[in-house]
Amino acid sequence: MTKQLESVCLRAPCDRGHVNNPTKQNLLTVFAAVLANVLISLKIGLDLDMDCRAGDRMALARRLPGAPLRWLVGVMLASLSLSAAAVGTTAGGRIDSAAQMTFDVGGVPQPGVTSNTASIVVDEVLDAVVVAQDAAPVSVASGATGAGLSFGVTNTGNGTEPMRLAIDAGVTGDDFNPTGAVIYLETNGTPGLQIGAGGDTAYVAGTNDPALAHDASVAVYVASNIPTGLAQGALGRVSLRAVPRTAYVETGTDDPASPAFPAPGASYPGAGDAAVGGGGNVTAVVGTTFSSNALRLRADGAYRVSAGIVTLNKTVTSVTDPQGGNRLVPGAVIHYQISTAVALGSTAQGLVVRDPIPANLAYVVGSLAVSALPFGQQVDDDFLPTGSDNTGFDGPNNSVVVTLGDIVGGAAPVVISFNATIR
Repeated sequence: MTKQLESVCLRAPCDRGHVNNPTKQNLLTVFAAVLANVLISLKIGLDLDMDCRAGDRMALARRLPGAPLRWLVGVMLASLSLSAAAVGTTAGGRIDSAAQMTFDVGGVPQPGVTSNTASIVVDEVLDAVVVAQDAAPVSVASGATGAGLSFGVTNTGNGTEPMRLAIDAGVTGDDFNPTGAVIYLETNGTPGLQIGAGGDTAYVAGTNDPALAHDASVAVYVASNIPTGLAQGALGRVSLRAVPRTAYVETGTDDPASPAFPAPGASYPGAGDAAVGGGGNVTAVVGTTFSSNALRLRADGAYRVSAGIVTLNKTVTSVTDPQGGNRLVPGAVIHYQISTAVALGSTAQGLVVRDPIPANLAYVVGSLAVSALPFGQQVDDDFLPTGSDNTGFDGPNNSVVVTLGDIVGGAAPVVISFNATIR
C-alpha cells in the first residue's frame, strides 16, 4: 500500500503548485500510510450514511480547500468505511476489510485506489450466567428427600462451550445445609424435575457437561435432602455454578474461592473455538461474568421448612333431611368431604387421615369413598382384608380412618367423602 500512496503523492497537487521536494513527498506519503493503517487497525465503525455514502465521499472531499488536504481527507473517509464487528460476533469468525482512496489531479477526479485486504479472526469470550428459576424458597418438610430447585444456565459467551456444573450446599447466612445434593439436566421434555425411570438425567461432571452454543440455555435442577428436626421457617440455600469447560481445563479449578480461578481478561492462546476457514484455534478470553464482584456464573436457590407442606380441608357438601329438604334436623344426612394435598417439591410419607365422628352423629355404613384408592376400592370401610387394608370405619373409636401412604408433591388432591346422620 505504501508504494501506491507514493505514486499518488508524487502527482497530487497542492495550493501552490506541485510538490517537488522529495523529502516533503516522502513525509506526506509516510503520514498518509500510517494514518490509513491506524484506521484499519482500529476498525472504526461509523455509520457512513451520515454524509459519507460511497457516492458522496468524493464530493465531500472536494468541498475542502487545498488539494493535499482534500486528498488526505479522502483517505480518512475511505478508511472509515470499514465494516466493524458487532459485539457478540461468533468466535472464530473472520472479518475482512479494505481501505479506499479518492483524489484529484489538477482538479480532475482520478480513479479510486483500493488497499490490500486486512483480515482479523475474532477470539472466543468465555462467559456463563446462572439464574435461579424458583420465584420463592421451595417449601419442604423437615426430613424430606429429593426436594428440587430449578435453575437456568445460559452461555453468554460468543463460542460453543460445554458447561462444567458444580454445587455448594454450604452457603453462609442461612439456617441449615441441605445434604446429598444431586444435579439433574432437563432431558425428558417435561418441565420440572422428574427422578427415576423416564425422568431427567443425573449430571456427572466431565461426562455429560451440557454443550451450549452462544446464547443457548439449559434447564438444570438440584435435588437435595432436608435434615430432620428443623424448626418451621428454617431456610437452607444451595448454590449452583456453571464454568465454561475451557476455563476449567486451563486453570484446573471451577471454584471461585481458589487462587487459580481466572479473573476477567485472562487469555489462553489456541484454547478457543476453531477459526473459520482454518488456521487453528483462536484465543480464549475470560469474560466479565467471572468478576468476583458480581460472579453471575453462580446463583443461589433456597428451601424453607414450612408447616404448609400438606393441606387438609373438611367441608359439608350437602344436607338431605327426611323430607327431602336441606334442613339440619334429626335424621338429616350430612355429606362430608375431606381434601388433602402435598405441596410441590415435597413428599409426604406414611400419610394417614383420621376423622372422629361426634357423638351426636352416626356414620352411614358403606358411604366412605377415597379417590386415591385403586379402582374397586374407592368405597371401602371394612378394613378387610386384615393386614393389608388400613382404610375404613373404626367402630370402637367411632372414627373414619384413611391410610394413603406416600404422596408425591404436586399430585392431584386426594378426596375423601362419607355421610353421617344427625341423631
